[in-house]
Amino acid sequence: MNTNRLRVGVIGAGNIATIAQLPTLVQRDDVELAALVSRRKDPGSLVRRWGFGSAYKSAEDMLDAQDLDAVFVLTPRSEHAHAVQLCLSRDVDVFCEKPLAPATEEAERLADLADERGRILMVDFNRRYAPVYTAGRELFGTKGATFCVAQKNRPGSEYRATFENAIHMVDLLRWYCGGEPVDVAAHAAGDDPWEEDGVAAMIRFSTGNTGVLIAARTAGAWNEKLDAYGDGKTVEVRAPETVSTTVRGVTTSRELSAEAYGWATATDTLGFSAAVHHFLDRVADRAQPLTSGREAVHTQRLLDRILAASGLPTEEQEGRQWASHATSANNS
Repeated sequence: MNTNRLRVGVIGAGNIATIAQLPTLVQRDDVELAALVSRRKDPGSLVRRWGFGSAYKSAEDMLDAQDLDAVFVLTPRSEHAHAVQLCLSRDVDVFCEKPLAPATEEAERLADLADERGRILMVDFNRRYAPVYTAGRELFGTKGATFCVAQKNRPGSEYRATFENAIHMVDLLRWYCGGEPVDVAAHAAGDDPWEEDGVAAMIRFSTGNTGVLIAARTAGAWNEKLDAYGDGKTVEVRAPETVSTTVRGVTTSRELSAEAYGWATATDTLGFSAAVHHFLDRVADRAQPLTSGREAVHTQRLLDRILAASGLPTEEQEGRQWASHATSANNS
């Protein structure tokens, strides 16, 4: 048995946590789930199901009582910044769900704090760890893709839809194209800027590469895909399970099915599991994560530029809360 296990705390154990992060954490024999922060009046079922050592009502109570190596912040997004700051200030490494904070300036302050304290801060832009997207990105090497089109479409708009979901694709465009944005042009659809029907954007990067974002909320069904081109190569990703690569006329296709990829689930195919492993490995070796707090700030700044270019607000609506927050808070 491993006697040098990482003592891990988890803040929030709602639907995503029980699907994505917790199943991966319990599989690691070098991790001890030492503490849980939950709003449930009786978190006993969560403690028993996942094997937590203790449960607390607040992050402050947990950090006062426990000596932890790392904390997973899996709360509603409006609560990320407070919890992350508490942990970093106590010299605890942090894995945080995206986005790091609702406002980019606040996210940047957290990235600065992580640097000042010498802590590992990682944000869960899990698509960078998904097998289909990593296989596509590897094909282009350091030059990146000359052109990349990333789409995440679905029916039904929601409050700040582009910020809520398209941020994953914005992060992929930065990763695939490389460099930093030079020019951004964008257009939004819909009459309500707080519940837009979608956004289309074009970004020219400092590498000379070009990224295109399409995030429609008027689609007939959920759809996520990425197409990339450059240097005689083509990548077609149909998330979460299929990637085709073509190099000078020769196409290779991979499908992450139950037969080809063990028992394929979103935990694996969308990169949730690999992201957890990546964070824990960085806690051990102290190297910067691929999706560090600083990287997350760069992605959020580009998202702000897309929102501004399309005439959408970059700030929260006064008195408004993400609809998913109220639902998640009851289950976390």
